[in-house]
Amino acid sequence: MHRGAGIVRTLAFGAVVVATVAACHRPKRYDTNVEVTRISVVRKDQTGKPLTLDFEVSYSECPGTQIEVIRGDAEFAACASKYKVGDKVGVAIDHEWADEGHYKWTIRKIGDCARATDPDDEASYAMVRECDDWSVNGTRVGFQCKYIPEKKLIDKCPWFRRR
Repeated sequence: MHRGAGIVRTLAFGAVVVATVAACHRPKRYDTNVEVTRISVVRKDQTGKPLTLDFEVSYSECPGTQIEVIRGDAEFAACASKYKVGDKVGVAIDHEWADEGHYKWTIRKIGDCARATDPDDEASYAMVRECDDWSVNGTRVGFQCKYIPEKKLIDKCPWFRRR
């Protein structure tokens, strides 16, 4: 009887550990606003209808300079082409654990336009950096940028967290 109780405790402890680890990597959905900075039709059909669209946004509500270009298919292009450079648009972002051993974020929706991701997409990219004034002996001599998100950016825009 005593041995059976130990096995039950061990199994219960193992279940708690597994649940805790799984909870650490739970996907999250974030909603934020971006500014449209560029819209480019990459490919058109014979009638001029966009088949592929690059949509560039700036995370203007986040500290530093965060720019992302996402490529969308014909359905996304048809919907997203209603936006213009300078528009402020809401986006839905999925933040999930990647096979590479870190978190990644993916824009799933821009405004009311759903975006299907292509696992072979090599055109979409993000440039994330926090830049601050660089001072020497109390005099501003330039700026310095960090390309790995730090506390200030993560606190305001948590989807950029990689660990």
